[in-house]
Amino acid sequence: MAVIVLMLLLVEVMVYFGVKQYYYQGIASTFQHHAETSSAFLKKYQSEELREYHEYSDDIINGVQYDGAEVDLVSRSGSIVMSSTGVKKEQLAQVPDEVLNGESTYRVEQDQETKEDILVTYSPLLYNGQVLAILRYSSSLYQVTATIWSVMRLALIVGAIISVIVFIISLILANSIVTPIKEITRDSLYMGKNNFQSRLKEAYPFELGDLSRTLNYMADEIQKTDRMKNEFISSISHELRTPLTGIKGWIETINGAVDLSKAEMEQGMTILSAETNRLIHLVEDLLDFSRLQSHRIILHKQKLSLANLVKEVKEQMQTEALQKDIQTKVSVEGDTNILGDRSRLKQVLINMYDNAVKYSHPHSVIHLTVQGNPNDVTITIQDRGIGIKDEDLPYVLETFYQSNYNQGGSGLGLAISNEIVSLHDGTIALESEINKGTSITVTLPRSPSHKASNYNEETS
Repeated sequence: MAVIVLMLLLVEVMVYFGVKQYYYQGIASTFQHHAETSSAFLKKYQSEELREYHEYSDDIINGVQYDGAEVDLVSRSGSIVMSSTGVKKEQLAQVPDEVLNGESTYRVEQDQETKEDILVTYSPLLYNGQVLAILRYSSSLYQVTATIWSVMRLALIVGAIISVIVFIISLILANSIVTPIKEITRDSLYMGKNNFQSRLKEAYPFELGDLSRTLNYMADEIQKTDRMKNEFISSISHELRTPLTGIKGWIETINGAVDLSKAEMEQGMTILSAETNRLIHLVEDLLDFSRLQSHRIILHKQKLSLANLVKEVKEQMQTEALQKDIQTKVSVEGDTNILGDRSRLKQVLINMYDNAVKYSHPHSVIHLTVQGNPNDVTITIQDRGIGIKDEDLPYVLETFYQSNYNQGGSGLGLAISNEIVSLHDGTIALESEINKGTSITVTLPRSPSHKASNYNEETS
């Protein structure tokens, strides 16, 4: 309202000066036009009187006078030769310089006797291109000023009415915006105190409705992430406790027993080694997760053959597959050389192959396919296992997510693998069907983009 009132005041001021200029200019133009017409008449029919204006001043005044205005015949020096009032004036008139150059002009002056403002118009009397004298028309501005203020009073009343109308409309509009914002702010503060189960109303119009829906979506995502985090903590705690329990039990058995056979001792050491490796694997996942969160995964790129890497992973993990009587078939087509980090890509393949073995049905087959294309190389790992539910499929690459928490694991393997592949400028795509199996396709460019290389150098 302050801005609106200020604008209205500026408009009122502009109206005042505009109306004032309009009336003054109108009066002055009337006098100037009359003076020019009268001068032309005198020049044409009474040129002798005009030339000898001192002797014929009465006739000149009678020929140029105008009702409602006082006319003075003024010499070039400013002395008043004759006045339409018939009273001789002793004071000198301040003749503007432009009038002496043959131009008409007007200005507002103050009457020396009444002290009121008068509009004075000066028009030159020309004879053969020379300024002989000046016609000085003066008129009181009392009525004009009264008229101007009448117009301004009307303008002020209209401005006040407009201000009231605008204030009421602004108040309604402001409340329609401010009230929802206050409600959204209040509910957001309540939500910010870990009350993410509460939801904002989404019935607000336009952008406020979009804001409410966005905040509700944020709350849903936070709840989901928080739930996944808690499930992850529970799962990882169980994963850590199980090998630690086994290690602790065998250490106590070895320390407390005096007659253990060599076979029992070897069995205990084998279990200790396996459980220790399991703990190391979990800790490495947690360390990789920490690096992933802080974008500190370092890549050491070199030229490598993905076909050889896949075969190496297959040989390394063959023992686990054979325990479930699972066969692994490897198929290679085309040139599979790329520029990448061998150890990190091996980590990705081990994780995916291990998942394929873990979730495959016994006596089934896992297909490993490496396909060399002109610009990239694809690796497809296809199993005949339990599959992934459609509702879980979009989230399996996210941190903490596990489609089945009873299967164990940290829930970080695929998330870390996805990050490693992304750092290589590649992609991971999953297709799955319940009880029919899962297919994971990793696509890696032959040479990562300059953008990816810069990112890795900075993180290094």
